[in-house]
Amino acid sequence: MKTIILVLLYFSVLVFTSYTQTQILKVGNAVQYSYESNSYWIILTTKKVNINGKEYFERKNYSPWTNQFNFTKSYERIEEDSSYYFLTENDQDSLIFNFNWGIGKKFFTCSNGNILNGQRIDSIKIADTFLNNDTVYILKNFTYNITTGDTDFNVIPEYNYLSKKIGRLDEGLWNYVTGTKVNGSRYGEVYPYPEEIVFSEDSLYSEFIGDTVNCFLKNTSDYDVMLDSIYTSGLFPYGYLMYLIKGNNYFFINLFNNYPSHPLDTLNFRIPAHDSILIQIYDIDLCAICKKQPNEYFEDTLRFVFTFMDGNIYSFSKSIPISGEGHPSDIVDNEVMPNEFVLHQNYPNPFNPSTKISWQSPVGSWQTLKVFDVLGTEVATLVNEYKDAGNYEAEFKAEKLSSGVYYYQLRAGDVVETKKMILLK
Repeated sequence: MKTIILVLLYFSVLVFTSYTQTQILKVGNAVQYSYESNSYWIILTTKKVNINGKEYFERKNYSPWTNQFNFTKSYERIEEDSSYYFLTENDQDSLIFNFNWGIGKKFFTCSNGNILNGQRIDSIKIADTFLNNDTVYILKNFTYNITTGDTDFNVIPEYNYLSKKIGRLDEGLWNYVTGTKVNGSRYGEVYPYPEEIVFSEDSLYSEFIGDTVNCFLKNTSDYDVMLDSIYTSGLFPYGYLMYLIKGNNYFFINLFNNYPSHPLDTLNFRIPAHDSILIQIYDIDLCAICKKQPNEYFEDTLRFVFTFMDGNIYSFSKSIPISGEGHPSDIVDNEVMPNEFVLHQNYPNPFNPSTKISWQSPVGSWQTLKVFDVLGTEVATLVNEYKDAGNYEAEFKAEKLSSGVYYYQLRAGDVVETKKMILLK
């Protein structure tokens, strides 16, 4: 019951900020609270939503974070520049506070059996809190016994303070505001949070094989952030070549599954506060996935894991979807003659222990198909003969080879084309 009371007290006068003077109920603004100086939580206004015909602000309550972020959500609104509501679990409006209430106004916050807990507006003053020229309500706490009719003002804490611009300035004996972020500026102490790391694009699309896609990864916080690792998702993940570009510095990544590959390693790529890096992805491995049709787009998600460098060690991740051109079918209609030279990506890829390589040639020529390791050493010759114009396929068996990256190269007359494949045992 004590927990329920604290939660209700928290919601009762947390933030009353959607009109001209209030600041927190605006998308992107946040306030940070502290409990006995060693536990912190941030309440962030994330977006506007429409529920039951009324417009609410969705707010994330990050509490607490040490190794990862956990959050709950609330939905709050201000009506007619004065009445503050929050949405109950039953999707009902609950009036918590009205900024037109004057000194002496009593209101109840929660109940515990026959005891009602309430507050009275004891005084109102203009003060410089974290924001200048703020209106602060001094709320005197009391209890009311509905059985006896007794009122008791001798409760601890005796007073709470409510800011018109920020919300509740304190709660209980040891909970208090440490800072706020309003319109991109920090006032007081506000730790960074995941929403301050943003992609310049909502998603990435690779239009064709060999296409290069780019987006910026921006650190809008006041603290440096460390990019620890990058992951692909899905049962059959794709492979990528990637550059992380900062100014004239290029950091190359050959990404397959995750980078770094060992879970105890870290990428250690630092993004300074209020700075960004360019993510450039190319040579996407458009291998077909057995559960997808050949003419469907490939779909994947790249997940980036970060750690803020603000003296508190906690990590979080951000993800961006990536999609692109579907893999051509590995079943070719031989009655249709090709009109261009194409070397297809091997399928499956990654593979173990064998894979198929297909290609099409619009003219007849002497053709060779060879496989090389990363050092350029030839490990297999699959084709070495004259072939007429047409569609062809060869099988590469790699039972005796070790896991790793290999390259297959097709020579047909003056045409030379090379592609990468991965043997994964």
